[in-house]
Amino acid sequence: MKRLTFLFCLLLTRPLFAQDAFNYGLIMDDDSYLRIPAKPPVIRKFGLQQLPARVSYEAYCPQPLDQGKHGTCLAFALGYYLRTIMEARRLNTTNRVEINKLAFSPTYLYEEAKLRNDPYCQNGLRIDSATNVIQHKGIIPFSYLGYPACSQADIQKFRTLAMRYRVAESQRFLRLDDPVSEKVSKLKNVLAEGLPVVVSILMTPSFDQLNQEVWQPGQEDLTLLANKQKQLQTKGQSGMGHALCILGYDDEQFGGAFRIVNSRGPGWGKQGFCWIRYADLATFTRYGVQLYPPMQQLATYQIGGFKAAVQFEQKGMGEMGLHIDEAASKTAGMLVYRMNKPNVSGDEFKFLINNDRQAYLFAFGTDERPNSDLTRLFPYSEKRPDGKLVDYSPLLGANTTVAYPPTNTIELDNNTGTDYFLLLFANRPVDSGRMNRTLRSAQGGRLLDRLQKTLSAESLIDFTKIRYEPNRIAFQVEGQATGSVVPVVVLIDHR
Repeated sequence: MKRLTFLFCLLLTRPLFAQDAFNYGLIMDDDSYLRIPAKPPVIRKFGLQQLPARVSYEAYCPQPLDQGKHGTCLAFALGYYLRTIMEARRLNTTNRVEINKLAFSPTYLYEEAKLRNDPYCQNGLRIDSATNVIQHKGIIPFSYLGYPACSQADIQKFRTLAMRYRVAESQRFLRLDDPVSEKVSKLKNVLAEGLPVVVSILMTPSFDQLNQEVWQPGQEDLTLLANKQKQLQTKGQSGMGHALCILGYDDEQFGGAFRIVNSRGPGWGKQGFCWIRYADLATFTRYGVQLYPPMQQLATYQIGGFKAAVQFEQKGMGEMGLHIDEAASKTAGMLVYRMNKPNVSGDEFKFLINNDRQAYLFAFGTDERPNSDLTRLFPYSEKRPDGKLVDYSPLLGANTTVAYPPTNTIELDNNTGTDYFLLLFANRPVDSGRMNRTLRSAQGGRLLDRLQKTLSAESLIDFTKIRYEPNRIAFQVEGQATGSVVPVVVLIDHR
């Protein structure tokens, strides 16, 4: 432990002149970025409050450290900064001494995610490799493995410990073709969900050598950026970029700016931090990644207080009226709503969903035909311009609203009868393949009864523990309720 403490102090006191030669550490590879599940497009509906004018997680941030001449910026941004802030938020501590003690090891994340033949931590990381490690393998506290310690430890002996500190999921939230204004909007929205984010920045010397509170790129920076962007557009790669942890934003600072912590030590910027104006950061940023805190994976856990609302909108007609079917809800043991008016083949609509806290969302469609499967509607995939599929994640952040489909509509087919839409709000992923197998095996009887049997293995919230509104889909789980899944069924009389 003495050795680790010495290493920590050495990093904190590294002098400014040691910053004359930097390494970066984020391999700019678009295919790597696109392998990360995409965040579902977020919209603003249901009278949600406007974004706050200021969001900051700096109070939960550990002491800025210096990565030195190693290619470890991504390990610092994701592992040391973001994962540590996530833990400090969970423990609700802003005591810097305590936060430094619970900080996580960038060395461990780098060693688990690095490329072959990189004994000295020089080659950097691909962004999907780093997010996969922190999600599926986890990370360990700094006190177990200090920095730098390239190839100096037996990583295998820490793997059981690391599993305790996995995150629930990682998502990418910026599109490669997003304009600057859209990047700014997305960055502010994800920051308002409760945690910092990590972005890539295409580096320039003026940023490397920053010794003031705000970075303002000049013409030389913009010229260098244009050259790197050209490489990315033609090859999908441009060598090394730099990863930064974004701690928040403030509409009043410098006309609107993001707050940054860097891995260059306290001699960089202003004590290791800086401000970057909204448009400047968005201009130099290409990738954006969000991590979600771990969710308890047991079949049953405390879910009391969870709130959500769902709205169906018909194309050209507005909101579709509906009501709770009390008898069907009590019989099925789940919320069952019916549309007030019938719909006909060719009618087009979409649904919008708002949730107050982090949750998985799964949506399915089916009908009363004997061999009908559950067709998964959400999460969904869509084709990129190059023909490859983009997979969207089922995990929703807190206080967000998503629409399905995001830009198009669902059109009723020619199979008349009763159409069923099943929405599942959960604390863990559900196995849609298993659900379909169970539905097929549950022959005979009403579809609602077969759906009830299909969902019996999902640890449903007791229907009597859910407070709901009768004329719109809006509910809140009571405080002492337990379970993993809140199911909502919506019935459409399809004529």
